[in-house]
Amino acid sequence: MFARSLKLGRLSHAYVLTGPDGIGKRKFARLLAQSMFCREHAPDEIEACGECRGCRGFTAGTWPDFMEIGLPAGKTEIPISLILGESDKRGREGLCFELSMSPQASDRRVALINDAHRLNQEGANALLKTLEEPPAQALILLGCDNPDSLLPTIRSRCQVIRFFPLTEADVSEILLTEQMVETAEEAVQVAAMSEGSITLAQQLLNADLRALREMVSGQLEQLEQMQPLEVSKHVCDQLEKISSGTEEQRRNAKWLLRFIAGFLNDRLRRLTSGDFSDPLLQRFGVRSGVDLLAPLLDRIIVAAHQIEGNTPVKLVLEALFDDFARQLRLGPLSIR
Repeated sequence: MFARSLKLGRLSHAYVLTGPDGIGKRKFARLLAQSMFCREHAPDEIEACGECRGCRGFTAGTWPDFMEIGLPAGKTEIPISLILGESDKRGREGLCFELSMSPQASDRRVALINDAHRLNQEGANALLKTLEEPPAQALILLGCDNPDSLLPTIRSRCQVIRFFPLTEADVSEILLTEQMVETAEEAVQVAAMSEGSITLAQQLLNADLRALREMVSGQLEQLEQMQPLEVSKHVCDQLEKISSGTEEQRRNAKWLLRFIAGFLNDRLRRLTSGDFSDPLLQRFGVRSGVDLLAPLLDRIIVAAHQIEGNTPVKLVLEALFDDFARQLRLGPLSIR
């Protein structure tokens, strides 16, 4: 689509590249920008040779016609100084000022704003003025997880391009190609839980999360005899051990819920495939076993919403495992 727009000379002045984190939005934006500076490919080709002066300057981060900003480490919003300059030089430096300048070494100036949804009100309004009266030969790319998180006035002045999660096969191939995992089996396992995101896959490779997954799997192996208070204590202790603060604890708790959901889905697959070694199949049969486990998956969704709503993680997990134990005691609805 972008190649066609370039060929027809109809490239918009601004695009919102939206989709989950870790699926290639930033990689594509940088490739698009570099292709505009590359001297070895036609202007309508989104390719970069990597060897010409433009490519070398871009890779080194010194190409004067490319600007990239995003959320600084440890910050919760993009500082206005990155958009308009420091207070003593307001309007005489920063992204908007740089965009207003004529290209120095190429035919176009390109700005990439990562984490655009983290712009505060002042920064968003400053950017809006540039979007309303875009400089000639300027291209503005805004990356964000969800376009609804942007001001409607900003969104309406950009073309919104949606990126979708990678396939499990793609994630698995990337993990192996980049030597992020040691075996193809591990790549497949991680890809299955990555939700099509390399960022999530990288988090899953964290040793602490691996230990959490193994621990909760061990606890759930004895699902029918589960002691909810004991399990929730073990889980909460492990979460506190591997989390440096409340925000990280919530993120790790979401992973915990994914691990539990994955365990239940595996159990359901065993039931429906007729695995007679499964105690639930021996006790209830396939249909009743499914009727027993399916509500537990629904309960995990409720727990995820509670964590998103800032309910204390410990209370969420205690209630979750207590409901699990109660459901297992009562048995499937069809045989009560």
